[in-house]
Amino acid sequence: MRSSEKPCNGQRSFPHGDFLNRRIKRAIIRNCARCFTSLPWRLRSRFLLVGRPPFLSKQHLAYYTARRRMDSRRSRGSHVPPVSCPTNDLTMFQRFGQAATGSLRWEPPVAFTSTASHNTTNFGPACVQQFPFAVAAINEQLFNTPPPPESEDCLFLNVWAPKSSTPTAVVIWIYGGALTFGTASTPTYDGASLAASQSIVVVSINYRTNVFGFPNSPDLPTAGNNLGFLDQGLAFQWVQKNIAMFGGDPKKVTIMGQSAGGRSVASQYASYAPGTAPFRAAIMISGSAEARSPTPNFNSFNNMATALGCTQDPGAARLACLKAVPASTIHNYTNGPASGIWTSFVDNVTVFTDPIHRVRDGKTAGVPFLLGTAENDGSLFALGQTNLTAYLAATFGTLVTADQVRAQYPSNQSDNAIIAELIRDFTFLCPHQLWSAAAKAAGQRNVYRYSYGAVFANMQVFPNAGAWHSSDLFEIFGTYNRTGTTHAEATLSHTMQTIYGNFIRDPTSSPAPNWPRHVPGNTTRTLAKLAFNGNVELGNVVQAVRSSLNDAPCDALWDKFLA
Repeated sequence: MRSSEKPCNGQRSFPHGDFLNRRIKRAIIRNCARCFTSLPWRLRSRFLLVGRPPFLSKQHLAYYTARRRMDSRRSRGSHVPPVSCPTNDLTMFQRFGQAATGSLRWEPPVAFTSTASHNTTNFGPACVQQFPFAVAAINEQLFNTPPPPESEDCLFLNVWAPKSSTPTAVVIWIYGGALTFGTASTPTYDGASLAASQSIVVVSINYRTNVFGFPNSPDLPTAGNNLGFLDQGLAFQWVQKNIAMFGGDPKKVTIMGQSAGGRSVASQYASYAPGTAPFRAAIMISGSAEARSPTPNFNSFNNMATALGCTQDPGAARLACLKAVPASTIHNYTNGPASGIWTSFVDNVTVFTDPIHRVRDGKTAGVPFLLGTAENDGSLFALGQTNLTAYLAATFGTLVTADQVRAQYPSNQSDNAIIAELIRDFTFLCPHQLWSAAAKAAGQRNVYRYSYGAVFANMQVFPNAGAWHSSDLFEIFGTYNRTGTTHAEATLSHTMQTIYGNFIRDPTSSPAPNWPRHVPGNTTRTLAKLAFNGNVELGNVVQAVRSSLNDAPCDALWDKFLA
């Protein structure tokens, strides 16, 4: 059954007028030109991932909260009328893990069990955030205005569930943010519209990031360094145990993430053996996992320990010293000029050196998946980059030349445009190509791949942004900027919600008309170009093309670095 319900859009109006005010636009251009040039692409690509856009900065209300007993604890909630959603009862619940403070800092998450009442009328705090110093001004203006409350006591989740007489499908949302920042309470990820429009349960989850979630510490066991991924796993367990009380079907769970959230989905997908995953489908939006070095890098953690006065040799004593340091002190350090970068760690439990090979060998969850990129995923990360030769030298050394790159892209493009395209390809598109090809090689049938191309004037964060990295999320969640909204934009939001809702309800069937299962290569038209050329209706939103049209630079140049 395909959804024909109209979306619950327009639940809020936003007072900001232009998508970004002039001050923010100037800051983006000024700071990007100054800061990005000195950074290798891998660091840049981790800095500007989806978070909190300023035009959606107001904390939104809990639409409805539940009085229910779950895991022998109670939630104390209050009824708040749904805004512009009078026919849908939406519920929200929070908290799945204990506070990761004191002795629980840098430890695997512990399920929250209590008989005390818990107030569910407000969102829980964000996990402690890191905005890398070199581009902090850009990140915070784009993604953290105003900043949410932060705490180590942050393992909360939110549930939006429409009234339903039968158990309904569930989607778990995992935010991006380069594994350094992000929160489930970001208004962009408000699940009310998607839940109401598609009659599905939407769950958004918090997880620890930066040094608190991915410490890369020699003081910890190898399997204890990807704490953020373990947090996600605990949230999955919570959903399996409790989602039926919200009308959700624990056997019909899809996990979905964008950017670092897509990478999280890929890591979770690769970490479960066939038949063991607590989800039946996966969605990766502009993010997946690629080959990783097995050699750990402890420099950032060691430098932090020394700077914070914990000078013992690596081990239990130093870890105890660091656990006694106030979170605010660590936060100030990680957001300062001396900070390092913390990211996921090869432990061969949650992260593998060869996830794509694991997919190809049939060692992973093996469930249906939908994956896609935005046509201009690289435009945001190419700001200020105007010299291709210099960029390649700083990023790849002598491994790739400007002539090799120019041969793969249109000759009439500027250096900035070429850099934007290669960032899109190397960082997002080519990993998706490899992932989908590996799945097909393993005999997986239900793989759907797309490229998103919608461009709206009120969603342009800088000149020539195009279909920029994360612009599709506003259409999927129905939280797009209401100022200057066109009929086409509102229509596309409903279309995108229907596409995702269709897949979440039935991942074994095509999510839209004219969209076949993906077959890599040049033989069949199975890559869905979504919302190109103004096509926004469900009946015409898909233009099926050969994936080789998108993947040629991957085959010729980039895949050798990724597989």
